[in-house]
Amino acid sequence: MSSLASSDSSAGAGAVRDPETVVRFRLLPDGEFRDAPVLGWKGRVLQLDLQGSDPALGEPLEIESGYMLYLGELCERDGSVGSVLVEHALDRAKLATDRDHWG
Repeated sequence: MSSLASSDSSAGAGAVRDPETVVRFRLLPDGEFRDAPVLGWKGRVLQLDLQGSDPALGEPLEIESGYMLYLGELCERDGSVGSVLVEHALDRAKLATDRDHWG
């Protein structure tokens, strides 16, 4: 079902290409979605501007872009910049197709 994001930055960069991109994120299991600008990728680490939110290190996060769903944990904070170690990257279109088959 899910695929592990590779250590290559292209694992997520294909769906989130430029720093002007805004994604939605939430704390798992039941946090509310918030918007965050994407600052870039460093391997499997997605950097977001988390200004206005204060998740703790180690918190599990769900991140939605237009095409991908990422699951990971906050591994570093530097001011408002949060670094998320992406553990799973799911293609949202493929996920929707799979959901259709599951009923």
